[in-house]
Amino acid sequence: MINETKLTLTFCRILEKIKQKEKIAIGKFSSKTNKELLKMFIDEKVLQISSQGRTDYIYCTDNKYLDNYLQTFGIDSLDKYKNFLKKKETSRAEAIKIASNSKQKKGRIFNGFFLKSYLPIVAKIENQEISLQPQKGTWIYIENYKTLEIRQDITIVGVENSETFTLIENYKHLFTDIKPLFLLRYNNNSYIEWLQKIENDYLHFGDFDLSAIAIYISEFRNKLTTNRCRFFIPENINKLIKKSKNKSDYIKQLNDPKVKGINFDKYPEISNLANLILKEKRTLEQEIMMK
Repeated sequence: MINETKLTLTFCRILEKIKQKEKIAIGKFSSKTNKELLKMFIDEKVLQISSQGRTDYIYCTDNKYLDNYLQTFGIDSLDKYKNFLKKKETSRAEAIKIASNSKQKKGRIFNGFFLKSYLPIVAKIENQEISLQPQKGTWIYIENYKTLEIRQDITIVGVENSETFTLIENYKHLFTDIKPLFLLRYNNNSYIEWLQKIENDYLHFGDFDLSAIAIYISEFRNKLTTNRCRFFIPENINKLIKKSKNKSDYIKQLNDPKVKGINFDKYPEISNLANLILKEKRTLEQEIMMK
């Protein structure tokens, strides 16, 4: 998918230092654009955060992974791209050669998202019927999502990780009161564009921790009509959280940029869960729900 986001010259210079194994104070990403870029790179696990005293530092554990990720921006050489940005005027030919397109736009390999259901759900794409119940061992990839139509009584269930999505049949005992269509949270904005176009209810199925709640708020709740959105919370969540031994993830997530600054009490559907996690200081992975 084509995205308007561009790497800035300052951000490129910082990346060069990070590639030399320097740890960069998070305060160096001072502009709004660079903060947004940093969040993107952290969300994709290209860059990592560590704390020393009261300061958070940004670093990279795998330069090869960073180089591969830069290629999704059309950047084969960070040094050449930095020099390209420094030029006031660059010919169209240079732009194509260095950034893979003349408009310096970030490119996504795929423009769409994955869906699946264990129910016989039929949808329409360009007015042609299509089954959204894939054969065992397969997923359905929707590329032409702008013409995808589904019935109003279907609830879209957003799944955060591919492992759960693959084994979603093992969670069907949790969704007996709805007709679920499972959508895998993917590395583009296509699924949000589609969800904003339709009027179906949305249910978020993630881990029971602060980072998952922050993803729900920032990527779904704040972009969709609020009365459409819910976060899946089992009835016995209090008991499950209190029995959980996972305290390390809770501590790590307190420094998650997605979590910092969120007032969970502003979101009544998840405020009790967030306050429970904060009180018990422990988290719970969704796999505990699997049969």
